[in-house]
Amino acid sequence: MPAYSTILFALVPVFLVMITGAGFQKAGLLSEELETGMMRLSLNLLAPCLIFTKVTGNPALASVATAGWAIGLGLILILVGFGIAFVAAKVGRFRKGEGLRTFTLAAGIQNYGFMALPVVMELWPDDPGPAGLIFVHGMGIELAIWTVGLFIMSHHAGPPWRKLINGPFIAVVVSLVLNYSGAHVFVPEVVKTAMKWLGDCSIPMALFMIGATIGRFLRLEFWGDALRVFTASLAARIILHPIAILAAAKYLSLPVELQKVLVVQAGMPAAVFPIVIARLYGGHPQTAIQVVLATTLASVVTAPLVIALGIWWVGF
Repeated sequence: MPAYSTILFALVPVFLVMITGAGFQKAGLLSEELETGMMRLSLNLLAPCLIFTKVTGNPALASVATAGWAIGLGLILILVGFGIAFVAAKVGRFRKGEGLRTFTLAAGIQNYGFMALPVVMELWPDDPGPAGLIFVHGMGIELAIWTVGLFIMSHHAGPPWRKLINGPFIAVVVSLVLNYSGAHVFVPEVVKTAMKWLGDCSIPMALFMIGATIGRFLRLEFWGDALRVFTASLAARIILHPIAILAAAKYLSLPVELQKVLVVQAGMPAAVFPIVIARLYGGHPQTAIQVVLATTLASVVTAPLVIALGIWWVGF
């Protein structure tokens, strides 16, 4: 089992890049147009290239059942997260119109992609399986977000399926098709090399932009009613939901590569994207920001502890 210090040092660069992004934004060095352009570049080019290099030819994805487990657990565990967050919100006396729906969404989703990926790669550098499964697992999470999650936020009559058809989702589907058809061996090496170079840019840019997003929405007025939101979000996101995720890793008959993914997911703070969803679909952005801030700050201490305990408990 990796030592606590090993896991901590795997997380430190993640937080440093995020802090740098927040610092640049707060210093006025990132215009909104530049942020939008960087996000589009990451979503439509860099992330798909990274997914291609991690998924195609990945031995952990040789079985269709493994991909099915990854996607299914991504969906189911986020639905469990929504349920836990809703109960925590009710106990915390959140009400409709004052953050109940937004808290349920924000505290129910962990930062499942670009914050978890570098940790997985650092902890198991000789095992390509978990890195590829991160993105396949993310497909299930995306399904949960754009169906049940959006219904929670807006009571939308039906999910906007077009939101699922984004760069990373398409990249996962295409990569899995290439994998299971064996066609990935026909992709020229020069193309694979170029995609690897582009994909390698994706992680630092994504972390930088996560930090910049937090920095953009961090204002003094957002500290109102912070204690109640912080307490409820820590209970849901840092304690209760990780227990559910680790229990799935422990008691389900899963490939060890997927167990590793779940253990790292259990330690992650709340995702940033619900802030954007709250703004677009009539939610309560202040609550989403508070959830992200509380869980991100807490995860500096708790993430290494949760991951270390998870590795010990699950037993790999």
